[in-house]
Amino acid sequence: MKKNFETFGNYILLEKLAAGGMAEVYLAKKIAASGVQKFVAIKRILSQFSDSEDFISMFKDEAKIAINLSHSNVVSIYDFGTEKGQFYIVMEFVEGRNLRQILNRMKRVDKVFTIAQVAHIIKQVSAGLDHAHRCIDPTTGKPLNIIHRDMSPQNVMLGFEGDAKIVDFGIAKAAHQIEATRAGTLKGKFGYMSPEQVEGQSVDSRTDIFALGIMIWEMLANQRLFLANSEINTLRKIRECDVPSLRKINPNIPTELDQIVKKALEKEKVNRYQTSSDLHRDLQGFLSRFDPDFSVQDFSHFVKGLFSEEIVQIRKKQIVYAQVTVQSQKEQNQGDSTQIVNTESFVHKDDMSLDSLSFDQMSSQGKKVAGDSAMTYTGPSTEELANMDFGDAEFDDGKTRAQRIQIAKRNAHKKVKEYKNQTYTNTSKTLSEIERKNRNATTFTVLFSLSFLLVFFAYINKYHPNFKTKFCESMASYNLCPRSIYIPANLLQIKTQPAGAAIYINGENIGRTPYDYYVKKLPLKVGVMLEGHKRTTKVIDEIPENNSVLISMPRVPTGYLVIKSVGVEIYINDVAVPSGRRHPVPANEDVVVRVRNPISGLSKEKVFRVKPGKTVQQVIDPPESGR
Repeated sequence: MKKNFETFGNYILLEKLAAGGMAEVYLAKKIAASGVQKFVAIKRILSQFSDSEDFISMFKDEAKIAINLSHSNVVSIYDFGTEKGQFYIVMEFVEGRNLRQILNRMKRVDKVFTIAQVAHIIKQVSAGLDHAHRCIDPTTGKPLNIIHRDMSPQNVMLGFEGDAKIVDFGIAKAAHQIEATRAGTLKGKFGYMSPEQVEGQSVDSRTDIFALGIMIWEMLANQRLFLANSEINTLRKIRECDVPSLRKINPNIPTELDQIVKKALEKEKVNRYQTSSDLHRDLQGFLSRFDPDFSVQDFSHFVKGLFSEEIVQIRKKQIVYAQVTVQSQKEQNQGDSTQIVNTESFVHKDDMSLDSLSFDQMSSQGKKVAGDSAMTYTGPSTEELANMDFGDAEFDDGKTRAQRIQIAKRNAHKKVKEYKNQTYTNTSKTLSEIERKNRNATTFTVLFSLSFLLVFFAYINKYHPNFKTKFCESMASYNLCPRSIYIPANLLQIKTQPAGAAIYINGENIGRTPYDYYVKKLPLKVGVMLEGHKRTTKVIDEIPENNSVLISMPRVPTGYLVIKSVGVEIYINDVAVPSGRRHPVPANEDVVVRVRNPISGLSKEKVFRVKPGKTVQQVIDPPESGR
């Protein structure tokens, strides 16, 4: 089915991405030289609001402010202006989702951000805000004093490649703004306002810092901070600024990070972080100490896992959209006015013969091609043939005219019969040829379909071995797939509550839950471990009837061990760990650390006890004698 695409100035609007109360955002691409493709996002005011001077003024301010911003953590503005009476801004297209959409998706699949992921997100956002707060007007050399004033999860885009970008400076306020904000007007989302914003006081960059504090608190606590049952009560809670302790909600949150969040959420501006760069610096230092190996690729892998199906669809759409051209757009716009030329109209009737006509043309000329036992002749009448000169008829001078006509009629009937026989032969030949071609086409289609199915199932079986299981499980209620087909007898489905725990089979890490493990030998010693939860071990003597085992993991306080040694194997509570890597362990419990020389087989053990949230580092010399 063909789709019409709207041209908007120098752009083709491909797909509506979002629509708000007064504006809408489209995925678009610029009309450029052949082969040049660049997807952008176009934000334009709805036509019914184009006459609103207040909104137009705000929209222009967004463009004038944001077009001066150039930072990897801020969505770039390429162009702005008017087209067809509508104001628009051309922005960088970020392939990803906003933070609110990601939080909603994680809630549906029962996942939460890790501490490192939260620090990574806010660290990037604070870097982008710092750039905006320090931005200089290139025409005057003076600070623009940009304040976003609406920092919230909806205005933070997380790209599938792991980057975070700030969007929508539509209610940003610059010092040079001619028209001041009208008294009594609250701008921004209520749940992410600062106390001074609620009180109607003057705001500065520290207002944006407070909003970042709310966001990081909510992601760590997995709940809203100031949201109440009404807007008035939400504003009242912000004014009171009573922030619950994060460590009381989750004891696994490091004290250092808890202090960073508290400082960002100070009620009085003078006690808060004074600049976004200060917040960025503290988060960067914390992340480097807490998880030095964490990278943007780690976060990219996590986000892509949440939206794997959507990413495939995006790639397919982009391939289709890349083929959209201005020419095809013009043809689409012609609609019914586009004339389809019928080549039949250029063929003169005198030039047509049954050998050259198609089936449709035969029918249109009144000749029955199939389904009848006799052919219908629509040539000249017998009387007309009688008066024609056939050239091969010889008459004696003694013949009367009536005799001549009788002879001519016999010859005419002979000619008609020959014509009919020739016509039937040619038509039968045409029918046989087409039937043969149809049979060949049908045979080819069947063989091609079978070949495609074989290749498809071979591919699925090799690269997506769980497809058959999931498909048959969905058909189980209809009794279409015997259980033995989609659940082999040696399959053990390992699940944990909560999901995402690391699995150790006989001490070897094999992945994370949920996991399908094909048992080779019983019994199995299954250990599961998840940060913030008690490490649990279960011995499997036989595979359950439903081929599934669920292991519950109670939440416990967590500390951290960093064990360093050279030339040995390191085990923490019988789990192999690399040297120098920060490893979570149950707090306030005895933790057994064993180092083993793989050559001599000698080993030694030490017992540690770590306080919640604390990190203990220890260097252990290789064993020189037995235990």
